[in-house]
Amino acid sequence: MREKKDRRERDEQRQPRKLGRAIIYCFSVTAIAAIWIFAFRSYFEQYDSAHPEITWALPWIQSDTIIASGVYLWNETPLASPVSGTVRYPNGLGPVRVAKGAVVARVGSGNSFKDVRAPHEGYFVAGTDGSEGNWRYPVIWPGLDELPTASAVTMLKEGQSVRNGASVGKLIAQPQDLRFIGYADLVGNLEQDLASDRLMVKMDALDTPSRAQVRVYEKVGHRVKMHLTVPWFPPDAVLSRNCKMIIEAGSLTGVSVPETAVVVKEGNRGAFVLKGTEAAFTKIEGKSIGGARFLVTNGIRLGDAVIVNGHSAREGRVKLW
Repeated sequence: MREKKDRRERDEQRQPRKLGRAIIYCFSVTAIAAIWIFAFRSYFEQYDSAHPEITWALPWIQSDTIIASGVYLWNETPLASPVSGTVRYPNGLGPVRVAKGAVVARVGSGNSFKDVRAPHEGYFVAGTDGSEGNWRYPVIWPGLDELPTASAVTMLKEGQSVRNGASVGKLIAQPQDLRFIGYADLVGNLEQDLASDRLMVKMDALDTPSRAQVRVYEKVGHRVKMHLTVPWFPPDAVLSRNCKMIIEAGSLTGVSVPETAVVVKEGNRGAFVLKGTEAAFTKIEGKSIGGARFLVTNGIRLGDAVIVNGHSAREGRVKLW
């Protein structure tokens, strides 16, 4: 019994020493690993700094575009049925361009019918939207409230029964200017373009920009209300008075580089540009243009070599290969 007691006491005395050796061992292994990781990272950071990825400044033109919502205005003539009966449309329901005097509708029954002729050349459409006679500039322009909305054209049908005096469609005189009233955000050079009557507009993203005539405009806080003559009048425009168009509000010309190349150093925005085999921080001007690109308008020229990762770049000699 005495021998067992002595052995237990010796084991209890060894436990703190074993625990201490285990702690020292773990600490040593952790320290060695940390030193290796630090040395490994330092080596590759030094290597990346001395062997940076290079790109070249590319030519770029950035246009500011605005989606303007508004309404169209035009002069139109409602056409009424001269008798009760079934209506037929010799030229179709439209919109279709017809000559003055052309038969746009024929109303009657059996062999008895009356023709409805175009009072002048223009676009004929066999339908109405309920705003005929009320959709005029003196009604829509005044005030700074949101613009009214009009219903889409409700088309009549071939062979439909109509009463005497009922609508059989309308005629939008041609040629005439298509006018636009709407609001747009004051972005880019929009205010200067309006003031100088140099506003460039297009119907959609695939259209070619054309110049619109500025009739009148009025600033409304961060927006502007405009009355324009637009440089188009397609037949389909008469199917809805509500519309949107794209305004080009100026453009910037320069070169583009990856956004990762642009950094702020001592309060100055710039990039590391190579001069031979030397990297030098160069102040730049410009703006982000999306797609992880930055448009430089001053400071970098076309064809300049720029370090892609500006945050890890350093001034001094670099190895290009």
